[in-house]
Amino acid sequence: MEAEETTTVETAPEDATSSLSRSLLKSAGPRLLRDILGPTLSFYAGWKITGNLIPGVALGTAFSLGAYRYERRHGRPGMVARLVLAFVIAQAIVGLVTNSAEAYLVQPAILGTLNGAAWLVSVAIRKPLAAAFAGEVFPFDEETRASDEYRAVFSHISLVFGSFFIGFAAMQLLVLLTIGVDAYVGVRILDAIGILILIVWCVRFAVSRLGSSLELAPGKFAPG
Repeated sequence: MEAEETTTVETAPEDATSSLSRSLLKSAGPRLLRDILGPTLSFYAGWKITGNLIPGVALGTAFSLGAYRYERRHGRPGMVARLVLAFVIAQAIVGLVTNSAEAYLVQPAILGTLNGAAWLVSVAIRKPLAAAFAGEVFPFDEETRASDEYRAVFSHISLVFGSFFIGFAAMQLLVLLTIGVDAYVGVRILDAIGILILIVWCVRFAVSRLGSSLELAPGKFAPG
C-alpha cells in the first residue's frame, strides 16, 4: 500500500515531472498571472476607457486589494499579493502626483530590475533565492538540501531567473519610453508568459539533477 501513496521520480521520471509541472501551473499559474497582469490591465482599461489617469489608478489599486483579500479569505499568506498591493499603493501615489501614465507604469520595470538584482546577489553570497522557495515546491530531504549539488542546481536556477527579470525589465523600460503604453502592456503579458515557462523549466531542471532524492506525494501540489 505504501508504494501506492508516493511516486518516486527515480522510477517514473517523466510522468512525475510532468505531473508536478501541471500541478504547479494549475495551482500557481492563475494566481501568478493575476498578480502580475491584473493591476496593469485594470489600470490600462480604466485609463483607456475614460481617458483619465485617476480611474485607471483606482482600478489598479482596487484589483490588488481584492487579490490580497481573496488570498487571506482562502487561508493563504498571500505574500506575492501583499507585496504587489504595497507596491501598487506606492505606484498609485507616484502616478497621481505626476499625473502621468508613463510615470505610473515605469515603476514595475524599476522593481523588476531590483528583483533581478536580488536573485543574482543571492547567488554571489551563496544563498540562492531559488533554494529558499524550493521547500514550497519540492519535497527534498534535509540531506539533499545540505548538499553542494542542491546549492549548485538552485544557484543556476537563480541566475536564470535573475537574468530574465533584469532583461525583461530593461525591455519594458525601453518599450514604454520609446514606443508607448500600448506596446508596454503587450510586453507585460509576454513577461508573465515567460515566467510560467521558466517555472516549468525549473521543475524539469531540478528533477533531472536531483530526482533520485525526490518523492511526490499525491495531493501535495493540488490547486488551492
